[in-house]
Amino acid sequence: MDNNRGGRQATAEEHEIELVKLLSLASMSEAIEAAPKWLNESTGESSCCIFRIPQGFAGGYAEACRPQVVSIGPYHHGEPQLQMLEQHKWGCLRTMLDQTQPHSVSLKDLIDVVAPKEKMIRQCYFESTDNFSGSDLVKMMVLDGCFIIQYLRQMAGGLRTNPPLRNSYVLESVMRDLLRLENQVPYFVLEDLFEMTDVPKGNFSLASLVFQFFNLIPEVFGKVQERRSNQKVVHLLDSFRLCFIPSDQKDIYLVDTSTSESDFLIKSACELRRVGIGFKQREASTILEIKFDSKHRTIEIPKITIDGDLKWILSNMIAFEQCRGQEDGHVTAYAAFMGCLIHTADDVQLLRDRKVISNHGMSNEEVSHFFGDVCKGAAFDSNGCYLASHCVILNKSLKYEWAYLCCAQLRNAFHDNPWSALSGLAVLVTLIGMIQTVYAVLQYYHPK
Repeated sequence: MDNNRGGRQATAEEHEIELVKLLSLASMSEAIEAAPKWLNESTGESSCCIFRIPQGFAGGYAEACRPQVVSIGPYHHGEPQLQMLEQHKWGCLRTMLDQTQPHSVSLKDLIDVVAPKEKMIRQCYFESTDNFSGSDLVKMMVLDGCFIIQYLRQMAGGLRTNPPLRNSYVLESVMRDLLRLENQVPYFVLEDLFEMTDVPKGNFSLASLVFQFFNLIPEVFGKVQERRSNQKVVHLLDSFRLCFIPSDQKDIYLVDTSTSESDFLIKSACELRRVGIGFKQREASTILEIKFDSKHRTIEIPKITIDGDLKWILSNMIAFEQCRGQEDGHVTAYAAFMGCLIHTADDVQLLRDRKVISNHGMSNEEVSHFFGDVCKGAAFDSNGCYLASHCVILNKSLKYEWAYLCCAQLRNAFHDNPWSALSGLAVLVTLIGMIQTVYAVLQYYHPK
């Protein structure tokens, strides 16, 4: 009898276990259906170009890529701290319609030009935009796109600036926010809205308005060059980035497919100087045009100003290149190269003395950490790196670096302190070192 009861008890336990399984399966299935889609179906495709950076992401990009005063696009739409300019956006739209309606361009026309491209717009965003209905997303694109276009026209002097943009702090903050990675709208939206609202036809194209806007940004990179590349632009940040990639890449992007990651790694500025490598400021159309002159053993670098403005601009461009996985990660490669050169405050001082860098409001120690921080966690293909060939040539020239060392020390001594270098003892010690080095090299090539 006890055995039968025991058997019935075992059967009841089995039923209870099965019931728990069914309930868990049902609840999990409901949770799966209810879970939001964080990633867009187009994620990983070429159309995907607007990304959100996870908090705590290496390199400190997250903070730099988030807007401070105005939200553009879906990622930060409706956030309480970004409401100050929402009413101003509607004012910009009203002003624009006041200008276009006499030319038979109404609000309906603006909606009609954007609505057919709703799917294309959604595919541009890394995260899903399904939490916005079709009408809400189109309304957002029209409102934000017209705000950007009116802002660009005001900055070019074509329109009178309205409050609150007369406040210099707000004006500069909006300028920065329009170039933050998480705060972008597809460039084709701006093109369509600009074409529709450019009535009567003005003196400026959208490209020229954008270029004039870029030249208002603090000249941390030097003067921005008008983009001549035929590459397709995906948003304002991308357009700004492309301004620094020269259209003629023949002399700059000499790619050696046999290079490895170690070939790209170079020594710090002070270490290179000790073996006879010099540095000089280069006059160039873009900061990316670094060149190694093997004949004169000199690295020529366009001047760059290092300050807070540089960090947020550079961070956003690098974040965009990293997220998109671009083969033309030129800005990332540039920052990595500079990070190799600058390890210590002495490296900073050396490049400052050569007029290569200028640091405003930052100590040499702070600058020494700058490029290391901005490139932390960044990856790039050394085979496709535009500086790869220059690095290979530089490293090959250092193959017999100790043969150059004594000559370099003598030259550096004369450059830094000629009177001291002329002292008999300094000259004697240097000459002895040179003779020993030459003898060692001869022994290596002509052993007994």
